[in-house]
Amino acid sequence: MRVNEFLDLVAQETRAQLPARFRKFQTWKRYTLIQLYYTRRSIHYEVWVRGNEVHALEIGLHCEADAATNRALLEKLDAHLFEIKDALGDQIEAEQWTNTWTRVHELMPYEELDEATARACAIKMADMIEVIQPMIETRKT
Repeated sequence: MRVNEFLDLVAQETRAQLPARFRKFQTWKRYTLIQLYYTRRSIHYEVWVRGNEVHALEIGLHCEADAATNRALLEKLDAHLFEIKDALGDQIEAEQWTNTWTRVHELMPYEELDEATARACAIKMADMIEVIQPMIETRKT
């Protein structure tokens, strides 16, 4: 399956996995990644097909707004990291990714970009949205 088709299927399957209140996300896709977002594209969930250095899918929340907003969101999510890891697993990492960007993510190894991998990725993304999005919504961003 081509990367473009794979990412479209991940978004479609993620939407199907989510409860109604979280299904109205928008998408933005470029090359090997797709972003799912609600109000601001600068704060989005992302699936990034990382095939060169690691054969893995990065699945996570990326905060790419201004530095103060990103830092505040990371601090908030870091304060809930035990809850997040309890719900999603110990493989979840919260980090300052660059000087201004932050992320809460995991890497999911894959062998093929196929329907089964897209579904597995979508389940992880939907779970992440259900756990993290209510935390985000309690703060004005």
